[in-house]
Formats: sequence, C-alpha cells, structure tokens
Amino acid sequence: MLNDSRFQVSPRFRLRVDRRSSWAGCWLPIACVLILLVQSATAIESVRIDASAGAPRILVDGRPVRARMFWGAPGSRPLSIGTASQLVEFEFSPAHDEPGQATMHFRFGQTPGEVWLDDLHVFDLTSGQDVIPVQDFAAGMDAFRRAWTFWPSGEQNTVGTIRVEANRGRDDSAALGITLKNPLDGRWPDFHLYHHANLTLRAGHRYRVRFWCRAEPARDLTVAFYRPGQTFTYLGGPPSSFGRQIKLAANVGVDFVSFPVSLPWPKPGDRVDWTGVEAQCQTVLDANPQALLVPRIGMEPPAWWREAHPDDMMAWDQGPQQHPGAVVASPEYRRAAAERLAALIAHLEERFGDRTAGYHPCGQNTGEWFYQETWGPALNGYAPGDLRAWRRWLTERYATDAALQAAWCDPQVTLAAVAVPPPAERRAAPAGIFHDPQAGRSLIDFAEFQQQMMADCVCELAHAARQASGGRKLVVFFYGYVFEFGAIRNGPATAGHYALRRVLDCPDIDVLCSPISYFDRGLGESGPAMTAAESVALAGKLWLYEDDTRTYLGTGRFPGWAQGVSTIEDTNRLLLRNTAQCALRNFGSWWMDLGATGWFDDHRMWAEMARLESLDEPLLDRPQPFRPDVAAVIDERSMIRVAAGGQVVTVPGVYEVRRPLGRLGAAYGQYLQDDVAAGRVQAKMYVFLTSWNLSPQQRRELLATTSGCLRVWCYAPGYHQEHATSLAAMQELTGFRIESIGGQTAWAEPTERGLQLGLSGPLGVKQPVTPLFAAADATPDETLATWPDGTAAVALRQTADGWSLFVGPPGLTTDLLRLAARRAGVHLYTQTDCNVYANGPFLVLHAAQNGPIDINTGCIDEIVDLLTGERLGAGPEVTLPLKKGETRVLRVGQ
Repeated sequence: MLNDSRFQVSPRFRLRVDRRSSWAGCWLPIACVLILLVQSATAIESVRIDASAGAPRILVDGRPVRARMFWGAPGSRPLSIGTASQLVEFEFSPAHDEPGQATMHFRFGQTPGEVWLDDLHVFDLTSGQDVIPVQDFAAGMDAFRRAWTFWPSGEQNTVGTIRVEANRGRDDSAALGITLKNPLDGRWPDFHLYHHANLTLRAGHRYRVRFWCRAEPARDLTVAFYRPGQTFTYLGGPPSSFGRQIKLAANVGVDFVSFPVSLPWPKPGDRVDWTGVEAQCQTVLDANPQALLVPRIGMEPPAWWREAHPDDMMAWDQGPQQHPGAVVASPEYRRAAAERLAALIAHLEERFGDRTAGYHPCGQNTGEWFYQETWGPALNGYAPGDLRAWRRWLTERYATDAALQAAWCDPQVTLAAVAVPPPAERRAAPAGIFHDPQAGRSLIDFAEFQQQMMADCVCELAHAARQASGGRKLVVFFYGYVFEFGAIRNGPATAGHYALRRVLDCPDIDVLCSPISYFDRGLGESGPAMTAAESVALAGKLWLYEDDTRTYLGTGRFPGWAQGVSTIEDTNRLLLRNTAQCALRNFGSWWMDLGATGWFDDHRMWAEMARLESLDEPLLDRPQPFRPDVAAVIDERSMIRVAAGGQVVTVPGVYEVRRPLGRLGAAYGQYLQDDVAAGRVQAKMYVFLTSWNLSPQQRRELLATTSGCLRVWCYAPGYHQEHATSLAAMQELTGFRIESIGGQTAWAEPTERGLQLGLSGPLGVKQPVTPLFAAADATPDETLATWPDGTAAVALRQTADGWSLFVGPPGLTTDLLRLAARRAGVHLYTQTDCNVYANGPFLVLHAAQNGPIDINTGCIDEIVDLLTGERLGAGPEVTLPLKKGETRVLRVGQ
C-alpha cells in the first residue's frame, strides 16, 4: 500500500518498507498503523521561504523541501479528426452535479480549414435519458440557434463562420459546417461552438457522447462540458490525464500541485457558492492525498461587477479589445478584489488548510499582471478610473500647479484638469529612442504612474492573501519581466512591470515567477529568465520558473510552441537543462501542462525529475548562494524612458542579449542596477545594459561599488539625467570622451585590433538609430570596432580603477563578451559557445552545437557525471563529445 500513489509523501517524510523482510507476514496490520502515521504526519501548518543563507528555499513546517512542482488543470483529451468521415464516441462521469446550467463546448484549434459535424447525441447511461437529443442539423440554422451559438461574435470574431449545408453530413445528409481562416493580425481568439447553458449533468452518472465529423485538413478537436461562471468549472469530456500526471509527479516525490480555481464573486446579498472551488481542490487530493496545494486564482471581476463599475474597466485608444480587464489603479476594484480573495483563502484554509501550501492570485494579461493587450498595437489608460488615479498621483508628486507646470514646461496645465497623454504623443518619438527628459516629461511621468499602479495593486492583493492565510502560507505572483518586455513595440513601460523594486520591498510576497523566456528556449539554447532573478533572491524571495516547455506530447500553438520538440529524448534534454539551471540558481519550478492535454503524461519525463534529486538535495542541505562572476545589470528607471519604436535598441540590447550572455562559457546573473549601486552584487565583470538615466550620485555609487572590476557600458551610458542630457556625464562614467554622431546606420565593423583580440564579426543593427555615440578619444589600440564614418563604436580602456568597455551599437556578441571576461579575470569553462550554469562544485552544460567541447573546470579535482556516476577524469581539463541540445550535469570534486 505504501507504494500506492494515494499515500505518497515528500522524500524527506516518506517511509520505506522492504517487503522481503522477515515481518512481511505481518504486513496488513502494520500497514494500517503506518498509513495512519503517514496521514497524520503530513498535515502541514506552514509553508514559507527561508533565505537566511542567501539561497532561498521552501520550508514545510520548518523543513527544507525541493521547490519542484506540477501545474495542471482538468481538461479534455484532444480528439484527432481526419479528412475521412468518422464516428467519435467517448464516455465520462462529472465530478459534481450541475442541475440545469451545464454547457457543451467544441474547439477547433488554430488551423485554417473546414470542420463538419452531424448526428450529435449525448445520453445519460445511468438514467436512460437524453441530455442532448440527436442533432442532425437537417432543420437548418434556425434550429441550430435554438440550442447552440458560438463565441466570439461581431468584430471580435476574426476567424470563424458557421452554416448548415446539405449533402455534407453522414450519408449525404445536412451537416453543420465551421470554416476557419487566419486572423489578419495573427492573433487567434478562443473561437468555440457551445450549447446554451441549460443542460443537466449528475455526479456519479455515466454519459455517452457520440457524433459524426470530418475535417479538412486534419486537426485536433476539443470537446468539454462546463458549468458557466466568472471562471468556467470543468465537468467532463474525453478522459483527462490531469489526475494521472499528479500521480506521476507524486511517485517521484513532487507533491506541490498548482492548478486553477474559481473565485466566487457574487452580487451583494447573494449566497457564496463554494462547491466548485472545493471540487477543484478535491480533484487534486483524490489523485494525491499528500498533495501540497497552490491554487491559481483569477482576479478579474465578474460581468455583474463590470456592468456596475463601467468607469473602472480598462479603455483603449483603439476601441474595445479582445480581453477586457479592470483598472488596476481603481480603489474600488482593489478593495473588492482583495475582499473576495481574502474570503476565498479563509474558506480554503478552513476546508483544506492542512494541505494548502500557498496562493497564487492572477490578473491582467494571461493572469501575469502586465496590462491587457500589452503585445498589441492599442494603448490603454483611457478609462475614467485611470484619469482619476492619474490626477491623484500627480497631486501627490507635485502638490501644486506651479510645480507641475515647471516640471512639464507647460504654463497651462493644472492638477485638476490634467489629461492622460494623448495616443499620438505616446506613439511619437521626436527625440529618437528616448523620451526627451524635458519636453517628454508628461510621458515619463505617465509611464512611471502605470508601473506603480500595477505594482501597488499586486502588493495590495498580496497583503490580503497574507492576512487571510494567517501569515503561514506562500504568497505567489507573476511580476517583474524586466528583460522580456524589451521587445514591446509601444515601449517597455506599457507593460507595467518596471516597478520590480517596489514589489521586492513588499513583505507580503514570497515567490515571484514567470514562464521561461520565450526567447532562446529551444534545443541548444539557454532558457533564460525574464527578470533580474538574482535580485529577487537578494530580496529574500524565491524566483520560480514556469516551465511550459512544449514537450513531445504538447498540443496547440501556445506561446513557445515553435521551440517545442517531437521526441521524448529531446523533451528530456530541455527539461534537464531547465530544472538543473533552476537548482544552481536556487529557483523553484513547475512543469506546466499548458494545454491541459497531458504534456507531462509520461513517466520517463518524471524519471528525469527523480534523477535531479541528486542535485537538489545537496543544495537543500548546504544552501549555496548563486554568485556568478558576470553580472547582467538592468535599470528600471531607464527602461521607462524608452519611447515607442525603441525596441530597435531594446530588442538586441535587452531581450536578445541573453543569448550571447548564455553562450559566454561562464555563468551569469541578472540584477537590478540599484543592487549594484548598493554594493550587494559581487562580480568581476558588470554588463550595464541600460544605465542610461543616472543622477550624479548614482554615477558615483556605481563607480565606487564596481571599482577594480571590468565594466561594460552599453549603448548610451549616463546620457540622461533627471531633466537633461549630458555628454560630460557619459565621460565620467565610461572614462572616454563621448561624442554624439548622427545620420549613420548603427552597425559596427571590427578593427584589426578587434580581430586580433578575438572579434569575429560586426555587431549592431542595420538601420539608423538616434541618438548614437562614439568614443572620440579612443586610440587605435583601444578601438575594437568602428562606425561607418570611422569613429570608435566599441572601445576598451584600462582606467585607474579597472577596465572600461564602451559598446555603442545595440547588442553584444559572445566574442566581445569573452574578450571582456578574459580581461576581467572571469573563469571561462569553455572557450567556444556553450550554455553554462555553475554553482559550487556543480556544473551544467547544454550544448549549443555539435562536436566535442573542451572544458576547463579551473581545478584538479575529479569530474563526475552527477546523474550517471561516471568518472570523466581529473581536472582541470576534460573533453566531452556533445550533440547540440545535449545536457550534462557534472560534479567537480566533493
């Protein structure tokens, strides 16, 4: 019985029984006692984060446990529909009753083409009654509309049309035809066909679903039954692998389970219905009674609230958008959302408190607390609720009309009548990459306002969660994608994620998380973090990777689908890279069945998780802070000054720069600049990616805390001060006399000196960029690359307190970074491109190319493959034959 997944517990609590022992004949009575002990021993009181050693760990009742989790959701297994006619049939049993409001959904995927349906029938095998009588669609669209409809409708439906057509169905009868086309903007809505919400389903009853269909081209069809509501509750469909994946995770000691739950948000005076929430939690515990629950809670308000508070619903400059959301700056929304969140957590603590590990409130775009439609062309901020909050914020900042007028250089503006900056101004970029620090002051202020409002909303909800859980459980939030949002066309600040320091200072948050970056996540790539992850750890919080890798079992075209893989072998190479990186950087992680269709439904994947226990456990027992020699540094205040169109710099210089950093041959960390200025980061080489906006005091602090180290100054270091630009400040920072150059393509070619030192090619972007700078006093020996006019674009100088590398073009290359690392005294494990992660005696390699790779561990200790136990030789040097995408986990010494 102890091997049964129903009684699995964490490896640190698990009892081991040898059935071959001499007391095996007494197994049954002893087993009963042991089961009682296990069940009582695993009730939990608290789950918190301990960062006292500088390496955040999860503590369950004071004991450190692996921060490894599974994320899943109940859902229907996709049905493969081909071009030939076929009869589909499946059976299901609902988890709970729905006496009269159930609905049936059909989803057709994101492939253009046609689907035909006929002879649809849903039958209650237990009672012998029809749920949906046979639908043959012979009566035409009027009969269809009496029972069925589709979503979205109107202008939001950019992909689907529905009709009834003769001679298209079974035996040449009429059939329902669904035609799908690609949306013009490339963004597929969640187009689906659904039955009116008037069906009755009973828990414990068995239902048979049968229909005829065909498709051109072949596709996956998803069929599911739901209870409608603010969050739809899944009732059934083709057999789901949700519970099976929970058991697979439990079998290797992974008991943390994250999953979506509904947020009951009734009208005032209406009864709160907790049955759906309880059923969602119970479904997880039915699969693994020892599960540690981390429910994901959607925080968007229900329709009745939206209708009652129209001023507090988001508004855009381009009309209604596909995904509405509440105004996060609205006190009314925050108050109501915090109240409902607290009520839900209090109920779950009472009902499932001994199995609940934490709470994860989610809101805005894909639940990740960046503004809805961030990646699209529309601009938000035009709701009355935004305007009221904007005026309050300006009043707190400036206090008087005179102060506002002076700051904005506008004698007409007043605090009482100030408007949100108009869309044309927000999209304009008269000064180039950056907003002008004087003429664009209103835009800079509004960008800062939007960051603070999002961060403050997150912190207010976090406080409600902390209070409701009695301070005993984890509080988890998505936030802080400061590297990832360098790719936004309307400017990074439209995301609302550039107040990370504000969130890090919030005492009510334990865990921050994001998906693995959707850039550079494929085989042979680095799987980088979206955030300044090492600053999260310095703040005493755990960073967690949502590993939504599209495994070989993955379905659909979710974000990252193009970097998915098609075999179990390649799947495991990616999962091994991702999870081993998490171990060395002290991250948590959950493997995410993003499609809710069984992406992790293979014991061979979970066997890799079990093998990685040999890496996780030593780092739990002896916490090892991640302190790499190379620090990639980003400044939030500089990023909110980037204008629309500034991605010409921030894509190569912030978003894509993680590729060469990952291939450098040494581990690197990702930090906020204020941590460097405060002396909290100890590295040999600092790569200042966005040090564009610095006060005189901040310049002095950065130079003082990095004295004696190599500094890489990217693009426009020190160019902006609070209300002005300054070439003199750039010189103070870099040690070079900087001149502004114009009218040139931002593309630099290596000099003879650069080639001698290891540069192999050009860098930058092949288009004009304003502003652009050159190191005017760089000598030929210092100049590594030049602009088209021959001035110094990249220059390296030894100053009185360390090496200074000025890089004017947007972006970096591995050659340039390795050149700098050698000057800085950084230990390079490889001299060629390879994704390297290192901490203490552990080294993880993920091959960026085929062929043998020479590794230098820097010491003479023995090198062992940690996962196989194979001895690879004595250091410092060893050569490994690697294929692109292969991952090796090594231990150097003891």
